[in-house]
Amino acid sequence: MLSIHKYAGGMSANSLTNRLGIDDFIIELMRISPRHLPLDQLKNLVMRLEVNSFLLTPHIHFCNAGYTRNLLCRTSRFDMLVLCWLPGQMTTIHDHAGSLNVTRVCSGTLTARLFQVRDRPVPGRALLELQMEQQLGENEFSLVDRNDIHQLANMTEQRLVTLHVYAPPLRNITVYNSYTGQIEPVALRYTLEDDFA
Repeated sequence: MLSIHKYAGGMSANSLTNRLGIDDFIIELMRISPRHLPLDQLKNLVMRLEVNSFLLTPHIHFCNAGYTRNLLCRTSRFDMLVLCWLPGQMTTIHDHAGSLNVTRVCSGTLTARLFQVRDRPVPGRALLELQMEQQLGENEFSLVDRNDIHQLANMTEQRLVTLHVYAPPLRNITVYNSYTGQIEPVALRYTLEDDFA
């Protein structure tokens, strides 16, 4: 079931006064079982996270072959990645196989699309329709609930850097082919620093 407020805007004054360093952020998220974590609470914690160049810079790597997924932190309850996008790079249409996700734009403009299954007449296939598309700027957020289907893209001529938090950690996704309707589970990998050596 799609919720009404799938994507939300920037920072509130209250979130700016109650900032969390990375250590405190990890402690706060480790206190909550991902099964009991509401999406709004995850968003609130990501809003409060102090994001600075010290945190991000070691994890910013771009690649001409596709956007990069650079692991910043992984625990038993969540993982955090920095994704780096060159112009025109985008994800597949996918879900997160039960994980919550909050994406925060660090620089650039993110295009976030939300889809809904229109028809599933054949097992292993699904016809999708676009429900929402938004362009999000710096310090704005894209929210994905446990069963949502979405796509992210850099549709600008500028580079894009986004911070992603998944709870529980994202190990697999389900990819939806919008042309054939085929559904395919896919195991994820991170873009390792060695890839850029």
